[in-house]
This record gives sequence, C-alpha cells and structure tokens, in this order.
Amino acid sequence: MREALIKLTHWHPGLHRMSVSQTMTTEETLTCLHVQLYHPDQGTQPLYNLLRLSHPQKMNAEDPIRLGRDGQTCTFVLNDIRVSRKQISICAYRKPGSTEMRFTIQNISQKCKILISGSELGYLERADLDDKALLRFGRYELLIWREPGEAQDCFEVLFEKQNIPPSRELGVDVPCRLAVLDTGVRNYHSGSLDSQEPQESDETL
Repeated sequence: MREALIKLTHWHPGLHRMSVSQTMTTEETLTCLHVQLYHPDQGTQPLYNLLRLSHPQKMNAEDPIRLGRDGQTCTFVLNDIRVSRKQISICAYRKPGSTEMRFTIQNISQKCKILISGSELGYLERADLDDKALLRFGRYELLIWREPGEAQDCFEVLFEKQNIPPSRELGVDVPCRLAVLDTGVRNYHSGSLDSQEPQESDETL
C-alpha cells in the first residue's frame, strides 16, 4: 500500500502530504505487569532458569498468567520442587466504563496459602492487585507492579530477579511462611514430617 501511494505522488505532487499521513501508523502502548522475584536461595539454586528474565513477553488479555512448577499447565515455571504444580493465576480485566487494564490474582494451590499485601488467600480465593503489591508464598517474595498502557486486547509481563527482598524495601516486617515440601509440612520442632496438609498428589486443579 505504501509503495502504491508513493508512486501516486510521483504523478500528483499535490497529494504528497496526504499520502504520507495515510501511511503513518500509531502503535499502541501495552500495559506491562512487572514481576520482580526474590528467594534467599536464588544465588545457589537455578530457581528461575525456566523463566525468560528481563524480557517482556506479550500476552493475550483473555489468557490468564499461571505460575507454578508444572510446565504443561503453567504459562511460567519455577524450577523448585517446593512450589505447587499450579501456584497462582493472574487475570486481566477492565471495570465497566473504564479502558484501564487491571489484574486479579487467585491462589490455585491446594497445599499453600499466599499472602498478598498483607491479606491471606486460601485455595481458589482471589483478590484485586493494587498498582504495586507484595506477594509471598513459601520463601518467595514477588513485587508485582503495573505500568499502564493503551492496548485493550493484550499486555506484557516482565519477570526480573530482585537481589534484595522486596519486603525490606517496602518496610514490611512479616516473616514468610515456610515452604511446603512435596511430602508434607516439616515440623521443625520434632524434625518429623507432618502429612496433615494437602500433598502434591492431592492437587487436582
């Protein structure tokens, strides 16, 4: 189309300005969901080697972000046996009458509760994400913040490694819960395993 318009202006110089304006396109900016990850063992264990860190990845607004250990059911994978096969789900939405893309988070792990900005979410419970939110499960800390954009049908997610615990930067002094192992919850007082909690084999979602 652009080549045809350029040839047309060769014969009709008066149409040159119109032709140039017709060929110019405006690219919409994408809302970007930044996810900054921290784990105290990230320096010695390859927890993030299955993630594309520091590389924005385009997502369809109708597709949820699923983070967990199972590469077949999750969009993004943590290389950690202490993480549930399906840990969390993040979905984009827009409020009625608003063009602003926002996000909700849902706990899809049967064996582990998550903390989001101080609130505890049990299995299948969900909450709206603030513009900046601190998510914690096990010994993981995720600082999630939203960079607004104009596009309505897609957005970007950007995973980055954080060298300092986000809770320290935010001045939050609430200890993370210990991770749940595949075989149960370790009782650190007796050194034994307590299997009262749901185990990996119990997850059906």
